[in-house]
Amino acid sequence: MYFCSMESRFKFIYGLTICAIVAYSIVQGYWLYSRYQLSLEEYKSELYCTIIACAEEEMAIRNTLPHPPRFYGNRLRKTSEIKGDNVVETWRYEVFALDTLQYVPKGTDAHTYLLDYIASLHDSIPAELPKGLEYFAFTCDSKGHEDMGTSQLVEALNRFTVDHQHPFQKELLDSILRSRDIAAQSVTTTKADTMIWQPSMQTKGSIWQPVMQVSYPYDIFEGQEVVVTTAICISPVIRKMAYTLLITILLSFFLIFCLVYQILTIRKQRHIETIRQEFLHTMIHELKRPISTLKMCVSFMGNERMMQDVESKQKILSSSYNELDNLTSYFSKLRDITLSDATEIPLVKSDFSLRELMEECIGKQNIPSDKEVRMEIVAKDDLEILADRMHLANIVCNLLENAIKYSREAVTIRMDYRMREDGMVQICVADNGIGIAKADQRYVFDKFYRSESAKDKAIPGIGLGLSYVKLLVEAHGGSISLDSTEGEGTTFTILIPQTDGKDKDITR
Repeated sequence: MYFCSMESRFKFIYGLTICAIVAYSIVQGYWLYSRYQLSLEEYKSELYCTIIACAEEEMAIRNTLPHPPRFYGNRLRKTSEIKGDNVVETWRYEVFALDTLQYVPKGTDAHTYLLDYIASLHDSIPAELPKGLEYFAFTCDSKGHEDMGTSQLVEALNRFTVDHQHPFQKELLDSILRSRDIAAQSVTTTKADTMIWQPSMQTKGSIWQPVMQVSYPYDIFEGQEVVVTTAICISPVIRKMAYTLLITILLSFFLIFCLVYQILTIRKQRHIETIRQEFLHTMIHELKRPISTLKMCVSFMGNERMMQDVESKQKILSSSYNELDNLTSYFSKLRDITLSDATEIPLVKSDFSLRELMEECIGKQNIPSDKEVRMEIVAKDDLEILADRMHLANIVCNLLENAIKYSREAVTIRMDYRMREDGMVQICVADNGIGIAKADQRYVFDKFYRSESAKDKAIPGIGLGLSYVKLLVEAHGGSISLDSTEGEGTTFTILIPQTDGKDKDITR
């Protein structure tokens, strides 16, 4: 019940964490998108102001160019026109330009002459104007006149006079834009049907590839405006929000890392709990056999008549020793596996005969009475090896024990060793036993792992042997691998380096 409850809690925490990551990612994404739009609008405003400043600079340059002496005058007239049942009022702006090089009466100031001539006019304009005088007229409705102030009228007159003397130059504006690092896609001029008083801006394209169109009226009276079309680069926008973006990404990664690390920690704790449960069940099961055997032996020893049988007594004592050895083996493996979770296994290296060690390991094996076991050393020559003798003996003994345990009624175990050219000692333990299934081979070195076939055949063990062997081999800085075919046998290959921590060659 407790385990099922913990399982439900684990699943709930997984789901809650994943939902938190997804929700946080969505909120952060939306916030970054909103921040990007805000930065984009700010950049568009800056770019718009820069283009307007370039257009005004172009007009200022034209105004400084040399031009013939001209004087300008203007007047404002209100006119009424009947359209159906309504009276439509319009305002008429009239501009007079006098070229003094063509005609000015002698003894008369040109500016005074122009003002006097405008004052002498009535509502109608003569069909023929004096030589050197030009006349321009512009109209707007009452609404447009009300919206226009005195300063706007003065600005409109200034733009008209500048454009009248020196017409607008697209090439000049384009060069000014380029000097401000603005690569315009196009610079065009248009003429509107009405007066355009203010510049305007339009944005086209997508949010990731925006295009800006800025319209600037360089001649308000004539309705003449220049339209600058330019693509908005995203890189300045990204640079503008670089610090915000960097901090947000770092914090997001840190938070997601913490959540993922939390999940991984919970998974690890769950795995440890599962192993603990499996180990307890397996250990209880495995300890029943030697304890039952020992109880039987103790009962036998309590029978004086049966103790007088020397042969039976020797068998009971032998069985007791074997079961005590099994118990010692279980606890020794458990101790070393537990040690590996906390620190490295200390090694006491020395030079010793590898053949002599293998012969000792062969002599230590308990051969079951119902099996025919043949063990032989294939290598002819002896080899002196540098390693921890006790641990290497445990490695070989465990491999021999497994070869005997996972075999049929008759088994042949062949042991071989040699010194390789790369300074590694190679040890092979091969048998013709039942072999290991392909699906199980990748897990055989895991702690507490036992194949289904071993469980089905009721072969005793708790799945610590090969894990223990791998632990000791890796403590030597070596490696272990296997080659097995189900039904034919298994070969374990161990490589142990013959160098110390300073990579000096210390082979003998």
